[in-house]
Amino acid sequence: MKTFNLKSTIFIVLLFLPIILNASIWIEEKKNDDSASCCSGGSEKKIGYKELIVKNGNLQDAVHVSDLNSSKVLVRDFDDSLANGKILDNFIEVATPNKGSYHIFFEQKNVENDVLNVVATTIRVYNKDANIQDSVLKEIRGRTVGSHYDKPPLKELDFEVVMLKPIRKHQINCCLWSGDIARFKIYYRGVSADKIPLKVFTQTGWNSFVQPGEDGLISFEIPRTTYEKAQDSKRTSEKMIVEANYTVDESGEYLGKQYSKIKYSMSMPLTFSSSPLEYSSQLSGFYVVIGVMLVFSLGIYYYRRKKKKEPKEIWFDEK
Repeated sequence: MKTFNLKSTIFIVLLFLPIILNASIWIEEKKNDDSASCCSGGSEKKIGYKELIVKNGNLQDAVHVSDLNSSKVLVRDFDDSLANGKILDNFIEVATPNKGSYHIFFEQKNVENDVLNVVATTIRVYNKDANIQDSVLKEIRGRTVGSHYDKPPLKELDFEVVMLKPIRKHQINCCLWSGDIARFKIYYRGVSADKIPLKVFTQTGWNSFVQPGEDGLISFEIPRTTYEKAQDSKRTSEKMIVEANYTVDESGEYLGKQYSKIKYSMSMPLTFSSSPLEYSSQLSGFYVVIGVMLVFSLGIYYYRRKKKKEPKEIWFDEK
């Protein structure tokens, strides 16, 4: 009886382990300079190219995925033209000839237990060191009203998560900040899927399932990070992943293997920073404190000066 209970416990733990650990597959840019920001981009080994790696697991303990068989990489330029990326050994190389934003899509398929698993992920990268002449001016340095958002779903992908322009509480448009309202839509074969929730989890452990509204729009406020290591740093960034999953009963064959069901999964890694409003409010508070201290000090000074007794003159009458 004890052995049965032990086996049941192990089975349940293994079954829900990916959910507990926020396990997912995503891609991220290889950066030689860890201090590079979301606006400046990473330092490339070759000008006009980006190298990316595929990761699996949770944000805290992700592992590098080296098996990239049965996968494809698509690159969408800022003018919506598509190109294929290259899979070299255990990383991805994409051409980014012009200065601006590029959307990278990675998709991998495999059949297991009569189920076709279609795992996809997407990321937006910015190339700051390339040809500027053919670039769209509004894309340069991210000074845009959001032209890299609200992109139409790709017909090459059956299942896709699309990020819409976020609602901001400030005028800095290049990056995501805590307090912004992030908005998404999920598409299945080009049609909006209005009933699929979005899973969100951050690097510090916050996670949530966000249900779509009546129009299929999914929105949530980017939470304020705990900033455990931000005591000595004014600017702190944190990673976040959004992910959607969808299962359909559909039979077919892939690479000689039969399947009776298709499981779709798509993730999108994002990076957000502490809101600039936090620092502006802190700076205002600092100025207020300094002003109060100055007024208080001046008040004490004038009070003591007024109360200070002047020396009396003593006259002697010698008559």
